[in-house]
Amino acid sequence: MPYYKGVIDELLEAGYSAGAKEVADRLLRLRTSLKNGIPQRNVTDTLLLATWNLREFGRNQKAGIRLPESLLFLAEIISHFDLVAIQEVNENLADLKRLMKILGDWWEYIVTDVTPGRSGNQERMAFIYDGRKVRFDHLAGELVLPPTTIPTRQPARSPFVCAFRTGWRRITLCSVHIYYGASSPNDPTRVKEISAIAKLLSQRNDKRQKTADGEPENVVLIGDFNIFNQTGDKTSDALSENNFIIPRPMKKLSGSNLGRDKYFDQIAFHDPQKRLRSSRAGIFNFTDTIFGDDEAEAYTQAMERSSPDQYKRAKNKQAFYKNWRTFQISDHFPLWLELKTDFANAYLASVLHRDKKKAASNDQTDDVT
Repeated sequence: MPYYKGVIDELLEAGYSAGAKEVADRLLRLRTSLKNGIPQRNVTDTLLLATWNLREFGRNQKAGIRLPESLLFLAEIISHFDLVAIQEVNENLADLKRLMKILGDWWEYIVTDVTPGRSGNQERMAFIYDGRKVRFDHLAGELVLPPTTIPTRQPARSPFVCAFRTGWRRITLCSVHIYYGASSPNDPTRVKEISAIAKLLSQRNDKRQKTADGEPENVVLIGDFNIFNQTGDKTSDALSENNFIIPRPMKKLSGSNLGRDKYFDQIAFHDPQKRLRSSRAGIFNFTDTIFGDDEAEAYTQAMERSSPDQYKRAKNKQAFYKNWRTFQISDHFPLWLELKTDFANAYLASVLHRDKKKAASNDQTDDVT
């Protein structure tokens, strides 16, 4: 459970008693919504994996500062998952470190260096995970595409590869924030970028099936793909053409943007040994309980604290609010997938089956002799 007291005490000490009560009320409603909308976490059976693009997380916002209570809301949502890939973490890690403090000492994070250059937007990739459930498994790096793989350029935001272990499974995750470009489904640079990444990961993983000493590899490609449509989108097709599959539970979901009409965020498997098993998936709509579409008036005080000058100048307060709230939380909803991690019964059953098969084989040999 995240630690709320520090932030709420700050509101009370600053004289925002009414604001503190509003935050407490919103957190209670948010917790109820999360309990009803996301499977309960457990120690051994499953892994709740999520991806979330946190809009310009850590940057000095055009729409003001990210309020401390917004970090409470973010922490509350993240705490309902085991492992979360985060995109758009900024060079300034102050917000991330405060978020981790709210989550608790058992939560860990791994973050890339800043992507240089204008197109990199000073972004980092991060993984946040509950160290009681998930272990970092000694592999981390930014994916560099060889010139033969992509004839134009290295992605502006280098994909981040990390290996984790949970339960019986070692999972290699590759978090991406794919080039956006034109506001159309088939921007050629975007399509080429995801195609090159998927192709390289697929080829490398196929090779490792033959050389790995131990558990076969699997790769989970996760993050913001800027996919517009579920079908007929060349960015999406680039995944399937390179042997990545979208898990079945995810195919029934609506979009992950606030308008629910774009399929930007995705989780895809390259799993030749078919070791990954997903049971449930979902998109958590936080606007059902916080930062709702028509709640501009309820957040007046918060906007005045976060963005006093910008809010005062805004002629259309509703329009200002709809943009402002995306910098407080995000313009994406978190996308999650439940993976099975306890395979003890299946393993033990296979041992029994193997012994019976060996016994049957010996009987046949004795008969021949």
